[in-house]
Amino acid sequence: MESISHLIKKLEDQHADLFWQGEASLESINKLQTILKCVLPRSFKDFLLTYGGGGISEEEISGIEANDPYIQNRGTVLGDTLLCREEFQLPEHFIVIYFGMDNVVWCLDTSKLENEECPVISYDVYLKKSFFLFPTFNEFMHDFLTHRINR
Repeated sequence: MESISHLIKKLEDQHADLFWQGEASLESINKLQTILKCVLPRSFKDFLLTYGGGGISEEEISGIEANDPYIQNRGTVLGDTLLCREEFQLPEHFIVIYFGMDNVVWCLDTSKLENEECPVISYDVYLKKSFFLFPTFNEFMHDFLTHRINR
């Protein structure tokens, strides 16, 4: 499996419209975990440490904006998660990593953290049900980026 950084490089070489929130510090990630009362998976923490969040414009992965875990804008893990908890009764163990304009919500299921990883799920905001997508954030990102290369 190609690395996330290699897939991102391919997108950059294609001049994809990419946006990154900038590296997040381990301190910011730890504060975010405290605020959300969860433990994030290693692969997602690595993504935040390197990119902070972001990706292809209009399809950004939620992150930590300006290395400040308290920012609650759309596009931040904290903002997207709190909004979905309030608006859609998102369970507390789901942490939003993508909140699309069409109410598509993809989350980390931190209740199933094992060996520092947890599954990525889709949360149906109308049915209030979750559906398994990928066993880890890395596998999710690999698929997410691969489907955006040369499209």
